[in-house]
Amino acid sequence: MNQWSLKRLEISDLPNQPELPPLIGRLLALRGLIDPSQINDFLNPEYNKLHDPFLFKQMQDAVVRIKQAIERNEKITIYADYDADAITAAAVVFLALQKLGLAADYYIPDRFSEGYGMNVEAVKKIAAKGAQLIITVDCGTNAVAEAKLCQELGIDLIITDHHEITGELPKALALVNPKNPADNYPFEYLTGVGVAFKLVQALFAKTGTGFEKWLLDLVAIGTVADCQSLTFENRILVSFGLKVLEKTRWVGLRALMQTAAISGKLDTFTLGFLIAPRINAAGRIKHGNTAFELLVSQDKGRASELAKELNQLNQHRQTLTEQIMSEARAQIQMLTDKKVLLTYGADWPKGIVGLVAGKLAEEYHRPVLAVSTTAEGLAVGSARSVASFNIVAALNHAKQHLEKFGGHTQAAGFTLDSKQLQDFHLKLLEYADFVNFALAEPIMEADVQIEPADINWELMGYLEKFAPFGIGNPRPKFLGLGLQVLEFKTVGNSNKHLKMRVKFGLHEFSAIAFGQAYLSNQLQINQVIDAIFELNTNEWNGNKQLELKILDLKTKDA
Repeated sequence: MNQWSLKRLEISDLPNQPELPPLIGRLLALRGLIDPSQINDFLNPEYNKLHDPFLFKQMQDAVVRIKQAIERNEKITIYADYDADAITAAAVVFLALQKLGLAADYYIPDRFSEGYGMNVEAVKKIAAKGAQLIITVDCGTNAVAEAKLCQELGIDLIITDHHEITGELPKALALVNPKNPADNYPFEYLTGVGVAFKLVQALFAKTGTGFEKWLLDLVAIGTVADCQSLTFENRILVSFGLKVLEKTRWVGLRALMQTAAISGKLDTFTLGFLIAPRINAAGRIKHGNTAFELLVSQDKGRASELAKELNQLNQHRQTLTEQIMSEARAQIQMLTDKKVLLTYGADWPKGIVGLVAGKLAEEYHRPVLAVSTTAEGLAVGSARSVASFNIVAALNHAKQHLEKFGGHTQAAGFTLDSKQLQDFHLKLLEYADFVNFALAEPIMEADVQIEPADINWELMGYLEKFAPFGIGNPRPKFLGLGLQVLEFKTVGNSNKHLKMRVKFGLHEFSAIAFGQAYLSNQLQINQVIDAIFELNTNEWNGNKQLELKILDLKTKDA
């Protein structure tokens, strides 16, 4: 059972805005929002509050060179990684160039034979096809050798990326990355597709067409998929991206949503759990080209075929993930005292190890590295971490054992000789001790304690304005004390969910605890419980009611 805590807030920290319900004022203050202008920007995101793309110091150089290439009808190749962030970024740049009158080529490396990021052989292939300009999306920041080769081959290189800088910067015509300390860009948490969009914003800055706004649906998908903070610029991009998605111009996106049976209100759950996994499935199982072709397709028949293929690949991905998860858990049972967990298997699908690492990191509340080893002695892995542990810094500490690595503070990829795995793990454990990383029991933290009278449609209206929810802006969690259980039953596939009717004060509410059917063994009719929950709207057969989404509960004597 989770430990519980309630966030602390000093009275002096509360915003002085009497028109706001006190509970909303507390929730805003807990997000660091006290100033009226900050609160207005949060509750009412405005597109024109996006930062000027030319705040990137080398953005002007990038725009001048791209426009020159368009005027001369030069061959441009977009170089992208193979995840949803990169694929949407590639589509954003491709569609923008297409609108400006240039049909760009693209290159997405094969995850299984080439790995992530730029590689020398790929640059040679691109050069052989006559490219005069390469634009990277979601990669390239650490591609020093590849940038040098571009220079030698007479190819100009524009890098758009958001990954951490781990060493020497590549010599490129332009490097556009909010993590570049030389830039001082105001918002460092843009995703790969976010940075690509800033480039497109700059390209269309003086056209007056507003075309770039039609790309915001793709930007929103990639931003949510990459699990970056949904604050400030990302909040604006995703807010407007969801609106654009409702009337998307892109044939491929419409086909994908139809195949995935997506309907009703679109939110970050739609983006992160229904659309993005299907885009990701291409690169995880087959090749990222399939997803890219779908996103830029203008043929309804072809788009429908590709959408069905992605759906099938995603189903296959789900099966493989469960198989590898089972093998990985068996290994980890022997390592539960370690601060950093390493699990590996012969020929585990390279497209699955990142998912496995992420699920295990959530399960064990510590950094996890999942690695696929090959008969040739190569080990390719993915790392996922927890908030208090910078995994890229840890990999940098162990770089003597690595051939290649890169990523974010919470997610990274790496390659090494499989004979080095144990020494590599020891070096990571050494780093964990060096930074005094301590294992801790999970604590479920509620934002505020709520009274029954606070739960009403006015509150729900404000909470809807807190969306889009995600990293950096989670759904508010409420602590309710003294709820009486009126009825309960298990529901859903395999009866794995718990459905309840509860009385809270003078009011009765429907409540649902997803994946927690086991709690029914602890419940009795009229029993009193405490609960941490989110507040949702449940619509069924034309009826609309407030519903408590129970995250955890503790029983008391009836």
